Amino acid sequence: MESLRDIKKAEVKQQIVRSARELGASSGYDATTVAQICRHARVGTSTFFRYFPEKQSVFLAPEVELWHRYLEELPPEASTMADLNGPLEHVLSTAGEQWADDFAASLDLASGSMTLAKHSFDHCVEMEGTILNRVIANGTHDSLVTHMRVGVFLASWRIAQSRWRETSDRTIGSLVAIRREAFDLVSHLGSDPRTA
Repeated sequence: MESLRDIKKAEVKQQIVRSARELGASSGYDATTVAQICRHARVGTSTFFRYFPEKQSVFLAPEVELWHRYLEELPPEASTMADLNGPLEHVLSTAGEQWADDFAASLDLASGSMTLAKHSFDHCVEMEGTILNRVIANGTHDSLVTHMRVGVFLASWRIAQSRWRETSDRTIGSLVAIRREAFDLVSHLGSDPRTA
């Protein structure tokens, strides 16, 4: 059970994320400053930096949260595409509509800012390395197949999120469905080397 202090910290963090989202929606990522976010959220800059190491972190918070939860659920013995997929399937299915709204807003802001889009891509590359290192550290052979498996798994996610951003039904259910479709496609293509 969460303590009152943990609940309060989560509320402050969410308040900062919502302020960044509102200001970003009206002014864009590039024109929104940390000082403006702090004023809007009614917190000091030291509080902001306690939760977010830099400006882009608050705008990418839904994405970072998703992959943080994913890593918590990734089983130590993960080695197959199904092993990689299971935790993401679970995390997405329990994320909720508020997370989907925040994630959609984050994707919209990244589509309007090359800087934020680059940070999002860099985060994905960082996650690829983290997942790959974890899988190898737990006994999976460090092979081209292992690297490709992790890379293709994450590529299916990036394609799914891009397609979801362009739909009018930006609910968690539609994101789960689009991601399943993308994952099933890459899994199917990967099962027959002649299709490569």
